[in-house]
Amino acid sequence: MADQSKVSNTPVTRRDFLTLATAGATLAVAGSEKQLLASSLRHGEIGRWEAGRPAKSNGITLIRGPESPWRLEQRGGSDFGVLPPSRDYYTRAAFLAEVGKTTDSPAWLVLEYLDHGYGLISVSAGGRGIPWTHQWGVTRLNTGRVRKAVLRIDPPAFKSPAGSEPNLRIAGIEYLRAISLLDSEPKIEPVPHVEPILQFNGGFQRDINITVDGPLGQEAEGLAVIRNMAPLVRALGFDAVESYVQWNYVERQPGVFDWSHYDGIVNELRKHDLKLFPLLIVGSAYALPEWYYNEKGKAGFKCLEHHISNAIPSIFAHVQDPYVQRFIREFAKHYGTGNALLGMRLGPSGNYGEAQYPATGNLGYNGEHIHTHVGWWAADSSASPEFQKWLEAKYQTIDAVNQSWNEHYTSFSEIQTFLPPCNSFSDRVTFLPSDVPLIRKQLDFTTWYMGSMSDWCGQWAKWTRTAMPDVSLFMSSGGWGPTEIGTDYTAQAKAMAELHGGIRLTNESDNFALNFAITRMASSAARFYGADLGYEPGGFSCMRGVVARIFNVTTNGGKHLFYYYSNIFDNDQGAEAWQRYAPLINQRAKPVIDVAAFWPDTEIALNDEVVLNLYASAYLNRAEAMRSLLDYDYASEQMILDGALDRYKVLVFLWGYITSRPVLERLDAWVKDGGTIVCADRPRGLPRAIDDDSIAQAWLKGKTGKGRVYFYKGDAEPPRYYLNYVRKQILRTQSLRPEVRQAIEMQKPQDVYWSILEGGKLALLNFSSREARFRLPKGTTVSMQPYSIEITESWR
Repeated sequence: MADQSKVSNTPVTRRDFLTLATAGATLAVAGSEKQLLASSLRHGEIGRWEAGRPAKSNGITLIRGPESPWRLEQRGGSDFGVLPPSRDYYTRAAFLAEVGKTTDSPAWLVLEYLDHGYGLISVSAGGRGIPWTHQWGVTRLNTGRVRKAVLRIDPPAFKSPAGSEPNLRIAGIEYLRAISLLDSEPKIEPVPHVEPILQFNGGFQRDINITVDGPLGQEAEGLAVIRNMAPLVRALGFDAVESYVQWNYVERQPGVFDWSHYDGIVNELRKHDLKLFPLLIVGSAYALPEWYYNEKGKAGFKCLEHHISNAIPSIFAHVQDPYVQRFIREFAKHYGTGNALLGMRLGPSGNYGEAQYPATGNLGYNGEHIHTHVGWWAADSSASPEFQKWLEAKYQTIDAVNQSWNEHYTSFSEIQTFLPPCNSFSDRVTFLPSDVPLIRKQLDFTTWYMGSMSDWCGQWAKWTRTAMPDVSLFMSSGGWGPTEIGTDYTAQAKAMAELHGGIRLTNESDNFALNFAITRMASSAARFYGADLGYEPGGFSCMRGVVARIFNVTTNGGKHLFYYYSNIFDNDQGAEAWQRYAPLINQRAKPVIDVAAFWPDTEIALNDEVVLNLYASAYLNRAEAMRSLLDYDYASEQMILDGALDRYKVLVFLWGYITSRPVLERLDAWVKDGGTIVCADRPRGLPRAIDDDSIAQAWLKGKTGKGRVYFYKGDAEPPRYYLNYVRKQILRTQSLRPEVRQAIEMQKPQDVYWSILEGGKLALLNFSSREARFRLPKGTTVSMQPYSIEITESWR
């Protein structure tokens, strides 16, 4: 075979891939040496590159440059091309190569590599990915042996646009011995059996998505994913793989259930000692069977903003209720009696099976684009009658409604759902008498709207618990708190605790402080009511997110942790971070908390600005900033009514002061019994009911019994101004536990976060790109690497 190399002494450019030589090799390959390389091709080889001194190249040239700074190194008597992992949190280092000959028939790429560390090998040829069915041996399992990854490359093999990147990209290998391209299928080596390197105690669940839930007709691709990736995720301590279980994949004809699609997944997982963690998707548009989609009388959600419908079944119509119950019963019959499941979660609504209205995601029936947004989804024909029934149950008579709302209805049937005038009260320091009826009207609507979603999700959970009394069960609680989304974390935690289940937060961020701010309402409620806690990222996360999420679940006493495989394997540092810090999960415990922040349910229902804008929310921004001061909970209005204040010494108002009279009365009694409240006084910092601020006025006059209420007189923006004041008042609280006081007084960098675990240990997270050095209360100096976790028993 003719040699594909070129000879050049000119500087290397991207367009001149074939002029590049390996480290330590000459740039020229002359006469007899070219013949030697050509004759070195083995039988059936189209091209080959092999590490050596110099490296041998025939038909395949390994590129060396700024984007692929590999070097030659010898280990165990063998030569390897060595590529250091990328230090960029969001990228992967990759060997870049140019294959000089394209083929019109399938070819087999063989990568010989030292199996060092744990990770996923990813290859693209000609800028195109490779189906999982065409891959073998692409997971590194740290066996210390030289192994082979084999990939079938179909035509047009290695053809890429002129001027593009090199036509072969190999990520996930640190020690590369050889690349060969064959014209026939080689022998596939069996994947070595590797025992898990991480063990977890207390029934802690580790769940991962490895994209096994492909469409009908493409089962082979999903099973190939498991074949390739299961050895890796099992070695790293995961015990289950998550898959959507879609209604349309199973009940393709009314009443006829075919579970073969998921049976194949379960059977393949069993080969690797893994279980299934299903998400039942019955309430999303893309999961609708054709026969149901075409059924008369079905109703989808319709928004009040645009009066546009989508195919996500309306929770107000109740058309799908019997079908949901039947699906759950059949699922329980098929999978509820064996050991195929580690647990499961419910997908009652939304577009990702979450317990919410259609806020995000545009994938609809049969792949069509549907109308979704954060908004008010109560315009379908069934919504108003449901609202009317709720109002009649609350007020009994239409006259009572008219008196409360200052309206003139003659019957409940006249009342229609409406678009709430949110923000119309946001800048009021005091309310005019004319405001009160409109506020009551809006609160009635938002209370019904959010309560309807909570009731629907609770009913789903009851149906499932009845069918599967012993399964580990989680509700999918997404979003970050706006009323429009419909997720009431308190109600869902309370309902799932009553069923001995849990809630899984689907909204974790890559940023720890933001992650805390948007998940803390749910985790506080779950710990208070006794629901299990599970966590899921809302999207991509790099090594930083892997570490932050381990810290979050460890310091909340969580039971369940889910990752997308890309979170760990689509960057060069994720797997290493998981190995290093996941063992700390075995020290997880509930946190020792003395301080809570008031979660303003009523004001959120009245004013979008409180939390609707995730990245510009005054509440969430202050919550992020206060987390640097101390570990704390959120206390919702329902939690307060249910007695949660007894757990805390201090309650901080971050933003939002309007609440109900019963909540204010609970706050007043708690203060008079010794509690401390800290409020910002400007511009509108007096906690009050809609038409009554008498309790706060009494506090201003010092009528606080054994407790204290502090009002900050300065500008609360930026947050550090107010929070410095908050810290001072917290430390003045005599009832504060000594360990909490010592932790708050600790001088540490702003990006270091602490949590005291029940049992006395101190957990620390350095969430910055810099080393952190500081002293613990006992005087010991701590040095923490960037994005690292420490748990110490000896700190006071």
